[in-house]
Amino acid sequence: MRRKQLYAIILAGALVASSAPAAVFAAEGDVAATAETSEENPVDGETAAATEAPAEETPADTTAATEAPAEQAPAEQAPAQEAAAATEAPAQEAAPSEQTQQTTEETAAVQETPAAETSETTETEGETEELAPGETTEQTAISITLKATEEGQEDKVRYFDTLQHAIDAAPEYNAETNRGATVIEVSGQIELENTVTVKANKKVCIRATNAVTISRKAGTLTADMFQVSGENAELQFDVKEDAENASLTVSGSLDEANTQVVDGSIVKVSEKGAFGIGTGVTLKDNNTRADGGAITNKDGNVVLYGGTITGNTGVKGGGIYTNTSINVQGTVVVNENKRGTEVSNICLDGATTMINVTDVLTGSDISFAHLNEADALTVVKAGVNSAGTALTADNFKTVIDANDESKSQIKYENKDAYTLNLAADNLSAVLKKTEPVDPNPNPNPNPDPDSKPDDGKDDTKKESDSFKSEYKITKWVDYSSLKMQVVSNKNCTAYFTLRKKNNTVSAVNTKTAKKVTLTAGKAQPLNMTLPGDSEYMLVGYYVFSDGSSKLESYIITGRPEKVRDPEKHTVDECTVTGLESPLKFYPKMFYEFSATGAGQNSDKTPVTGDEKYVPLYWSTHKNPTSKQQNKEWKIGSAKGISEAGTYTMYVFFQKYTYKSDKWVEGKIESKAVQFQAAEITKDEWENYETENNITPVPYNGDDTGSGDDADAELTATAEASEKDAGSKSKSAVSTADESPIGTMSALAALSLLAGGYIVVRKRKKEEQ
Repeated sequence: MRRKQLYAIILAGALVASSAPAAVFAAEGDVAATAETSEENPVDGETAAATEAPAEETPADTTAATEAPAEQAPAEQAPAQEAAAATEAPAQEAAPSEQTQQTTEETAAVQETPAAETSETTETEGETEELAPGETTEQTAISITLKATEEGQEDKVRYFDTLQHAIDAAPEYNAETNRGATVIEVSGQIELENTVTVKANKKVCIRATNAVTISRKAGTLTADMFQVSGENAELQFDVKEDAENASLTVSGSLDEANTQVVDGSIVKVSEKGAFGIGTGVTLKDNNTRADGGAITNKDGNVVLYGGTITGNTGVKGGGIYTNTSINVQGTVVVNENKRGTEVSNICLDGATTMINVTDVLTGSDISFAHLNEADALTVVKAGVNSAGTALTADNFKTVIDANDESKSQIKYENKDAYTLNLAADNLSAVLKKTEPVDPNPNPNPNPDPDSKPDDGKDDTKKESDSFKSEYKITKWVDYSSLKMQVVSNKNCTAYFTLRKKNNTVSAVNTKTAKKVTLTAGKAQPLNMTLPGDSEYMLVGYYVFSDGSSKLESYIITGRPEKVRDPEKHTVDECTVTGLESPLKFYPKMFYEFSATGAGQNSDKTPVTGDEKYVPLYWSTHKNPTSKQQNKEWKIGSAKGISEAGTYTMYVFFQKYTYKSDKWVEGKIESKAVQFQAAEITKDEWENYETENNITPVPYNGDDTGSGDDADAELTATAEASEKDAGSKSKSAVSTADESPIGTMSALAALSLLAGGYIVVRKRKKEEQ
């Protein structure tokens, strides 16, 4: 395509509106979720934010199940705003289109593999078709299928290099014309380098067409894997119907042993965003410092209409932490998640937060705890599904079995303190405070027949009478975890639990307490985790071979001070100084400037999770090659720049996170920095050359900055030394080990930016 045609297309920037597949999510309250989806026509979206890269470029399954066709828009509304559902047809080469992409602004987010600043353009028989950022004509593992809008046309499959680019290309939510979710089909394995974000007015469903695993890329991503935030932001995970062996596993593990702790959840939901999973989806193995191991929900909506959440650990909820009610239906498994060493599958936070059963539960295994637990608190409730049908009392009774708790599909975790009971209407379940149990209801079950007459006193000797035990804290692992040793003078079985200091304890639930077999005179290890900031006591219930028992408590002391919360930073907090005022770029004049990373100069003793940025290099290119990376912090122009103008450079920083008592490298991110060139008159230009004994350079003051005969180069070279006329010295830049960065010879040409478009400036070499 000729350059002028491309320039005209970029200026035109027509935005094509369209619709997307739908997956109805539960609203707040008791509304249930359904997994019904339809497919409509997404359009090119905005420039992508942080990106991730598929581990393998496995060809995508480009078929999609036919579900609920949407009505076709009138012919005069072109392109169509709603399209019929995708059919199971092979992907075809896209038909030529006259649509053009609207010019988009670059986002501030930095990508590990950033997209090109301008989208790729293909040309077929004189017509042009713009590709969205990250979209490709080659088949990849990530695709969106568009249903043909007119008879005779073929379906079109759009391929993307990352999930983020596919999400950005999806159309925005429109209450009148586009209410559904865009289906993004995935095949093969995908590794995330950056958090995938779903922002306000974006609704997407990531659907597996075969056995798919989405995981963290080792050494890059420790934050949330997915974030859903804002009004009408929606993310679903499910699998394609009738696709043989299709499954979707999202794993948060960074190593095979799952020992490395990360900072984020698998999915974080906030600010009215919505997230849901269906049958065939598994969220697992995320060991994190976040509130929720798999899902952290703060003021959003979570819908479980199937799926499994297992093997995760979190600070408040091993599987899920939520401060709003969540909806469940179908077959849902949330088990074997932990908070420290304790079972913690779902953590409900908030006096009115509960689990809504919006449709029939079958074969589910769910347990939960409530941070606001209280006697008679309603914690589970029958809800209404998306069709408006209320769950019946008979169906709800299969969720909570009043006669046999082991048969209940939803169970309460803190059984020491509360039990889960059906309410009188059989449409809700409430907590009931556990009644104290006498640990020794029959202190003298087998009296000696030859003993003296009963005088009202128990004269039978019991093993518990002379029992003694000793406790020793061997190590505080951290603020919440400690290692202990227990020694007793008799053989017995002991059950240990924690209670807040000064609480009266008359019984221990042996089913939930930590069981330890004690051998007389032998120290037995005991590890405990304190769940909050209160003072605690260790309660031990000892049972002996003669049937006698004893209850003891031990105040836990010596708890270390709570470590401060880690300092988190973003690349936007980094600073660049020395380029604030307009600079006069005389020939061979170079200016020094400085870059300082956020958190780089902190005087605090680092704690686990602290972050900092350290400057590496700068470039005039957003995605520089190694030759375009300037590590000498000077800038100037060999031929000079006489015209006033605004320029952009990208300063790249290395991110570090403090882990295991050392700073660990993370991803490299960049910050865009603008600076200005001041106008230089011809007299100033010539006087400068004379005063500094510089070989005359042709004055370029007549250049317009938009033609093919202009030239303006900004460079950082070894020639730019302190002795150069006009050179200004700035402070040195430091690396991660605080050593100064040495000067290196590098050359970078900067293209002038005019109105957001790249203009290449050239000048034929003039005779000296």
